[in-house]
Amino acid sequence: MPAYTDLALYADSTHNAGRLREAAQQLGLTVLDLPRNPAELRLRPRPGLAWRAPLGLVAALIARGAPIRLTAAGPQWFASLPPELLGRRVAVVDAAAVAAGHVPFPVRMVKLADAKASGFSATRTAGTAAAAAAVHEAALPPPARLLVADRWLDCDSEYRVFCIGRRAVACSPYVVEGEAWGPLLHRHRASFHDHAAAFAAELLSGLPDARVPPACVLDVARLADGRLVVLETNTTWGAGLYGCDPGQVLRAVLAANDSADDTWLWAPDPALVRRAADQPEPATALRREAPTQR
Repeated sequence: MPAYTDLALYADSTHNAGRLREAAQQLGLTVLDLPRNPAELRLRPRPGLAWRAPLGLVAALIARGAPIRLTAAGPQWFASLPPELLGRRVAVVDAAAVAAGHVPFPVRMVKLADAKASGFSATRTAGTAAAAAAVHEAALPPPARLLVADRWLDCDSEYRVFCIGRRAVACSPYVVEGEAWGPLLHRHRASFHDHAAAFAAELLSGLPDARVPPACVLDVARLADGRLVVLETNTTWGAGLYGCDPGQVLRAVLAANDSADDTWLWAPDPALVRRAADQPEPATALRREAPTQR
């Protein structure tokens, strides 16, 4: 892994920003706070600079020409996992294919594969025609990548697992028996977060070397019958922490910044690129925060 000296940081909350900032300082990294508006950024990628920011912000920066190279276990990797590990069949298709009904199985769930959009989250559908109607109503651009599945999962609990190589390094529940994330959720009598971490590590250990990403975030679901399945993947450098150890999360983020080759290089969804093109273009400076001495 390269030697990092700086961390370009934007987090989804003041609390998470503080946790990641403290972890960065403990690793001797200088923190550069990223602006919310990508048009206000004037920082350029350079050796020793790592990035931690939401997927949409990174996509907007790349769309504006920033040569940011980050890795991810993307939707194609997720869809290629055996159906028994996913609890259903999953495929990646574009919005035009769903609208035309050109999908490999009856669709019971549709969502954006690698993007977020207000008003279009994971949607339960009665079949392919209903999925096409949902995509049409959302007015998604035809190149947008979608995940479709042949089954809607009824999840008892859900867990976020940060991984480096084949190791699960941090895990937190974010829903347990309908109770959403809170600082004490890991103490819930029905939380199986240790099992979820072991499941993720076992899954990665069973893959050949060429199929193991440098780092990844797996959201693991426990179904009503007790089975554990992979619900979805997230970008390591953009995923929320919940109750995960911020130091281990940051180590996973750094591992995901190491794009030595193009095998795992992340490219933004066309829908994100189109959204970024519509944003204005002011300018501002970054606030620097020096690391504490150890």
